Amino acid sequence: MSSHSQGAHGPRLAGVAAVLAALVVPAVATAGLGLTLQPSAPPVAGPGSVYTFPSSRGPVQLEVLPGVVVHTHGTAPPHPAARSLGGHSWRIPTADAPAAVALAARLTDAPAVRAVFPDVRLDHRRHTDDPHREGQWYLDTMEMDALHAYTWGDAATRVAVIDSGIDHTHSDLVDRVIAPYDAFSDDDDPSPDPGEYCPGTSSAICDEHGTAVSGVIAATGDNGEGIIGMCPACTLIPIKMLGDGRGALSADVAAFEHALAQGAWVINNSWGFTSRTAVPAPLAAVIERATTEGRDGLGTVVVFAAGNDNREVGDEELQALPGVVCVSAIDNYGYSTSYTNFGPPVDVAAPSATVSITPIGDFTTDFGGTSAAAPVVSGLAAWILSVDPTLTGAEVSQLIVDTATESPFVTHDADGHHDVYGYGIISPTEVLAVLTTSSEPGLEDSGAPADPSEPASEDTDTADKGGCAVAPVGRLPWAAGWALVGLGVAL
Repeated sequence: MSSHSQGAHGPRLAGVAAVLAALVVPAVATAGLGLTLQPSAPPVAGPGSVYTFPSSRGPVQLEVLPGVVVHTHGTAPPHPAARSLGGHSWRIPTADAPAAVALAARLTDAPAVRAVFPDVRLDHRRHTDDPHREGQWYLDTMEMDALHAYTWGDAATRVAVIDSGIDHTHSDLVDRVIAPYDAFSDDDDPSPDPGEYCPGTSSAICDEHGTAVSGVIAATGDNGEGIIGMCPACTLIPIKMLGDGRGALSADVAAFEHALAQGAWVINNSWGFTSRTAVPAPLAAVIERATTEGRDGLGTVVVFAAGNDNREVGDEELQALPGVVCVSAIDNYGYSTSYTNFGPPVDVAAPSATVSITPIGDFTTDFGGTSAAAPVVSGLAAWILSVDPTLTGAEVSQLIVDTATESPFVTHDADGHHDVYGYGIISPTEVLAVLTTSSEPGLEDSGAPADPSEPASEDTDTADKGGCAVAPVGRLPWAAGWALVGLGVAL
């Protein structure tokens, strides 16, 4: 994302070492206090601001930030430019990474200094007690822990999942659920029915799809159950629309109407027609209303999976509707999957989340398809709206597209688009950077006090990348998962 530049603090840093040395406090060896900077074995500069530091356990590569962290013996400020980190700890800004390394080296023997090290970027991980979190490779690939460290979302953010049966009483979902609805049977119980999607005449619960989709988006975190969702504090509106048999246009429309009536901010669709089919006008109309009139006029983010037929998506299909976000699927290496649909309507690619929950309190490691990629994007959209609910649906979709990273495995066109990867692979950490640093209208700051030592954000490339079906901002059709008979489930 945006690179950063440091303000003119250079003159203020003159004499820092002398000031610290003048503080008459007994020196204490820093050995044993963790990773230290050794002037006799200075770190080696690498690409960008990455330095390799020697240590007793081998070389450590870290990105150096423009500043030095100092822990002193006393509580007096070591320099006018230093910002207190509390107690005996301080951060002294520098012009750039090399200056930080040089200053830290000079301060290692200062009598007032107990420990000193360049300010460096450290990757943190939030350890939850969700037993299957370790298997959620897609969260690690996207570095979602960084976003979860900022917020788990907000219960005011409502995500509707239109799908097959959803076990809304599942222990990983029950605290997230409001207004469950079954559009297929026209009742208020969207649970999977015995025998649906089962082989032969089995009366077991075989329909896992809708529950797995819901888990990827909103599974509760830190509850000792299952997994953690992309937006674990967001609210879920479970809507069953797919049954084991032919669907009806009326049920499709009713599903969207229910989502709108319940104030959905995001609507996930991991389903599609079993063959290339033009969207009937009433269904197109209600989806358009969702994207333009939902959320009291701000617009609902409508996400569709691209489908699993390894074919081009036509401009008359669901995924190509104006305002819709279309999602293709990639694997854990970032390669496109062999089954994902493709074409101009594809906006972004996302990892196909293979680990999720299933009915009756169980979990699966075999979820997949574009059905599993779409809820990743829907969960990210919900997370964004939890941070800034003033954004329009089009702005949220645009943000996801604009922060996507072009795939290194293919050549994107002049507009930045590729038929399989869309405008790139979603990048939640880039989204986080924009939301927490941007001063653009509609993107609010996190509210944290300004840190003069932190680098100022440079202008980023937010030019329209060209092509989603979102108007007026540009591009948005997201493709949905695919199916079984008539309307199908994307597996």
